[in-house]
Amino acid sequence: MSIQDYHLYIKLMRFQPKNIALKWPIRIFIAFVILAFLSPFIANDKPLVCKYKGEWMFPAFSFQNKSIILANNKLETINYNMGKEWKLLETSFAIFPPCAYSPNTIDADNAPLKSPFEKQFITINNSSVTLPIKYRHWFGTTQNGNDVLSAIIHGTKISLSVGIFGMLLASILGISLGAIAGYYQNNTFKIGYFQFGLILFSLIIAWFYSIKIRQDELINSFNNGGLSVIFQLLFSVIIFSSIVYLFSGIGKKIDNLINKNAKIYFPFDTIISKLIEILNSIPVLLLIISIAAIAKPSYLFLILILGFLSWTNLARIVRAEFIKAKHLDYVMACKAIGISNSRIIIKHILPNILPVIFVQIVFGMAGAVLIESSLSFIGVGVPLNVISWGSLLNEGQNSFSSWWLIIFPGVCVFTLILIYNKIATHLSKK
Repeated sequence: MSIQDYHLYIKLMRFQPKNIALKWPIRIFIAFVILAFLSPFIANDKPLVCKYKGEWMFPAFSFQNKSIILANNKLETINYNMGKEWKLLETSFAIFPPCAYSPNTIDADNAPLKSPFEKQFITINNSSVTLPIKYRHWFGTTQNGNDVLSAIIHGTKISLSVGIFGMLLASILGISLGAIAGYYQNNTFKIGYFQFGLILFSLIIAWFYSIKIRQDELINSFNNGGLSVIFQLLFSVIIFSSIVYLFSGIGKKIDNLINKNAKIYFPFDTIISKLIEILNSIPVLLLIISIAAIAKPSYLFLILILGFLSWTNLARIVRAEFIKAKHLDYVMACKAIGISNSRIIIKHILPNILPVIFVQIVFGMAGAVLIESSLSFIGVGVPLNVISWGSLLNEGQNSFSSWWLIIFPGVCVFTLILIYNKIATHLSKK
C-alpha cells in the first residue's frame, strides 16, 4: 500500500462514523416525505382500480363521479365519495390501497375504540361477518370508528408541511432582519432628522390603515382559510410599506431643503433587538392559543403563526454572525473597492454563514413539529375535522386503556423530532 492510499484509507475511516450516523436519519426522513406525498394512494377508502358492470374505473385518481349506461339504456351514477360503501359494491375486480380507509371514514361496525388485536366486523346484507384481512384496521380505531393507521399516514403530511413551510417563512424573516441588524447596527446607515421622525410617525399611520381598519377582513380571511389569507396579508403589507415609503420620501426631501448634511445614524440594531426581546418574552404556545381564540384553526393559519413567531432565535444567530463577519478581511476588502452593502450581504457574507443557518432551520423544524402536535393535542391546531398525530394523542388521554392512540402517534412524533435533531447535530459538527 502506497503512502497516498494509506492517507486515503485513514480519511475514509475517519468520515465513516459520521456518514453512518447521518445515513439512517436521512433515509427515515425521505420515507416520511414519500409517505406524505403518496398518502392519498396509500390510505384511501376508494379502490385504486375496479371493474363494475363491465366498466373500468380509477376512483382513487379522480374526483368526478362515474356514469354507467346499463344494458336497458338506464343511467347509473357511481358516487366516488361513497366511503365505506365501496367495500360493499359488487365489483368483479377491485384493488384497494394498502390501508383501505381515509382518515375521516367512519366505520360504525368497529366503533368505539377497537384495538388492533380485537375481532373486527363488517355488516353485509344485515348480517355481521368477520372483517376481511385486506380491510382490517391494523392500528385500531378511534372513538368514532376512524382508522388510526390512515390518520397517521395522512398526519405525516400535516407535520412535515407545517414544519417545512413554517420555518421557510421564519427563515425569510430571521435572515433578513438578522442580517440588517448585524451589518448596519446603529452606526452605518445615516438618515435625516425629519426623515427619521416621519418614519416613526408613519409606523402608527401604517398600522392604523393596514391592520386596524382592516381587522375584520383579516379575521374573516383566517376563518375562511385558503389563499384569501395570503392575499389579505399581502395587501396589508403593500399598504404598510407604501405609507412608510411615502413618509420617508417626504422627510428626505424636507431634509435636503433645510440642511442636507444634518443626519443621524438609524438604529437598526436597537429596533430589531428590542423586537426580538419582546417576542421572546411572550410564551409562543400562550400567544398562539390567544390568537386561536379569535381565528378558526387551519393549516395556513398555523403555518403563518409559527413562521411569524419562530424567526427570533434565527435572527439573533444571524445578527451575531454578521457582526463577526463584517470586520473580517474579505469584507473590508469589498468595502475598499466600492462594492455595495447589499452585494456584500447577499453574495459574500451570507454564503459563508449558511451552515450555521441550516442547523438552526432544522432545529426549528423539529420545534415546529412539537408545537403543531401540542396545539392539536389541546384542540387549537389544525381544523377539528382533521385527524392528526396530536388529535389522536388528545383522544387517547380520555381513555388510558386505548394504548394504540398513544403509542403509534407518539412514536411518529418522537421519530420525526429525533431525526431532525440528528441531522441538525451532524450539520453543527461540520
